[in-house]
Amino acid sequence: MVSNMLKLMLCLLVLKSLHLTSSGQRCKEKLFPAHKVYDNCKDLPHSSSFLHWTYSEAIGDLDIAFRHTEIASNRWVAWAINPKNNINNAMIGAQALVAIPQSNGNAKVYTSSITSYSINLENRSNIIYPYIGLISTYQKSEVVIYATLTLPIGTKSLVHLWQDGPLVDSVPQMHELDYPHLHSKEVLHLV
Repeated sequence: MVSNMLKLMLCLLVLKSLHLTSSGQRCKEKLFPAHKVYDNCKDLPHSSSFLHWTYSEAIGDLDIAFRHTEIASNRWVAWAINPKNNINNAMIGAQALVAIPQSNGNAKVYTSSITSYSINLENRSNIIYPYIGLISTYQKSEVVIYATLTLPIGTKSLVHLWQDGPLVDSVPQMHELDYPHLHSKEVLHLV
């Protein structure tokens, strides 16, 4: 009995390590246009998403490429930072970069400051972080949002969240309330 339990535990550990290895490779395998390279990348735990970033702590510049794969053209995608670093209520106050896929391979992209649980992402609003280079692409069922945001100098970690949801007449609607959507948030250690 003990021997069988040990074999089962060993088998589960091997399977878990294989999963972690294969998921780790998905992030690292991405080739960006113009041979762009980021210092870090992370497979995010839900929603087929990945974050690539380079961070300059001395000046606060966070250069990101957020990828969401397996996304249909009738869904919006967003990546956001909660400036209060509140993991429990990460959505309220989040400063979001929002992309809406277009059939021509581009994605309409804009910023939105989230002030309530009722999704109102169609309203373009300023975010508290200065940013440059905000663009997005949509190709082969993958949305990529690119931007460089300026964080307060010395920021070492932040609470970030990522979502996708349905579109009705190109207007973002509330995302699903299932486990993956409600848990698409974490603390990201930048350094």
